[in-house]
Amino acid sequence: MEDEYPAPRRLLGESDPPRNRPEREPRPDIRDVVDEDFDLYGAEDATAALIERLKDVQPAPVVHDGGESLLSPAFDPDRDRIDGRFGAGTSLVVFGAFGTPTSHALGRLLDDIRDRFAATVDVAWRHYPDPVAHPHAAVLALATEASAAIHTFWGLAHELLRLRHNDPIDLHVAMERARLDPARAFAAMRAGTGTDRIVDDVASAIASGVTFTPTLFIDGRRYRGELEAAALAQALG
Repeated sequence: MEDEYPAPRRLLGESDPPRNRPEREPRPDIRDVVDEDFDLYGAEDATAALIERLKDVQPAPVVHDGGESLLSPAFDPDRDRIDGRFGAGTSLVVFGAFGTPTSHALGRLLDDIRDRFAATVDVAWRHYPDPVAHPHAAVLALATEASAAIHTFWGLAHELLRLRHNDPIDLHVAMERARLDPARAFAAMRAGTGTDRIVDDVASAIASGVTFTPTLFIDGRRYRGELEAAALAQALG
């Protein structure tokens, strides 16, 4: 699975350049990062507000142990979005985004891990959307948080991960497949439900040294192996 950010760029939360350097690049036009498909649901204002907050996330010192980045803050079953039951002996925390070139493959990988390790691995999701690189990412993050507030996070998350990046995204249909009431969900999205959590997750990603999605941590340590089922299963043991 290739990194989603092949070219150098300003990272989420990266500090502005000193004033004696050229002025910062113009902020992206919201029309370029809020997809028109979602304007029909009235979520564009909440998405734009989320994007503005993500721009203000400041870098935090990255925690290391022997040169290896550690998950910060640590896995917390009382807060993290865990897929299914929790209380297993191993944690797998995924920093991811929806509607990206790698999200469909990530969904297949997580399905495989859930099938193999349902009783022994807690799989948790933390958001790391880049709305400039991936126009759908921010609004889909809001959609899953609306789902979490009404029903479950993972019900809609699985549906969104099953979509291919170049598929037309019908969020209404995905919600219905997740047994979610679209009217209630879109109302929650318009209210900005879950914005604080998404911002906190992005801050966690930066503090954990994450620069692209998907990035995985096993028991708090960054996984650097191949993002394919056999390699990850071996690491989870």
